[in-house]
Amino acid sequence: MGYQSELAAVIDRHSQQQGLTITSIPGLKLFRTDTPSPRMPVIYEPAICVVAQGRKQLYYGDRSFSYDPNHYLINSLTLPIEAEIQEVGPGQPYLGLALRVDRTIVNQLMLEMDRIEPPQQTTEASDIIKATAITDRLQDCFIRLVESINNPMEQQILGPGMQREIFYEVLKGPHGDLMRNSISNHLGANRIAPVVHYIEEHFHQPLDIDTLARFAGMSSSSLHEYFKQATAMSPMQFVKNLRLHRARTLLLSGNQASEASYQVGYSSPSQFSREFKRFFGDSPREVLAAAVR
Repeated sequence: MGYQSELAAVIDRHSQQQGLTITSIPGLKLFRTDTPSPRMPVIYEPAICVVAQGRKQLYYGDRSFSYDPNHYLINSLTLPIEAEIQEVGPGQPYLGLALRVDRTIVNQLMLEMDRIEPPQQTTEASDIIKATAITDRLQDCFIRLVESINNPMEQQILGPGMQREIFYEVLKGPHGDLMRNSISNHLGANRIAPVVHYIEEHFHQPLDIDTLARFAGMSSSSLHEYFKQATAMSPMQFVKNLRLHRARTLLLSGNQASEASYQVGYSSPSQFSREFKRFFGDSPREVLAAAVR
């Protein structure tokens, strides 16, 4: 059995339920679905994402790309996007995983690696999300990590080392700079990464382009230009998308629509309902009703 089929088999064994499985390993999530999923809005947080079986198509702004069992995804910043699951059929479920970037582990690795071999300096702009070819060694690391889910001793003793090995493989890979983006605002993303982090911490408060520009230390027009180059959306569009996604999470947890709207920064529940319906296709009331069935 090759690494690809072995990784699919181990995810299959540990993700019997449909949808998301939160594992006992911090930051590791497994995904399974037996039917194709239409294009829908989701939030990707800084993570390493792997498809073991099937294919995922991603869209943000006017950009589109896919990843599959031959490629893994590196995402360096929180990013509202749209995703579609493809190549799923009878007896062939979509199987995947996501490992959240552990800033402590990655930062320590960067310090150690840079002492041995300083990173090359460049002024070229960097992407913030990218698919790249997966190696046998990286697949083997994920197989061992997932297999440790049901072995508490192995998980506690060897788990941190397995994650360290995974992040090391990604850092020294062809797009390791994206991993650096999520930790130190490296390369091209350095202009907007702090702004994204600021929005994540303050999205529930009143925000406007002038406030964000002052925080970034640049003009509103410059911020708009750099932000859109990196994320394919304007800063305020990013704020709105993030608020709506966070509100949907609250609704799925059983919060009332009015409560969710205020918690994410809307002062008008009616405006929130209109924008939510336009964005997701379902009203807040419909999402809440489905969640409490």
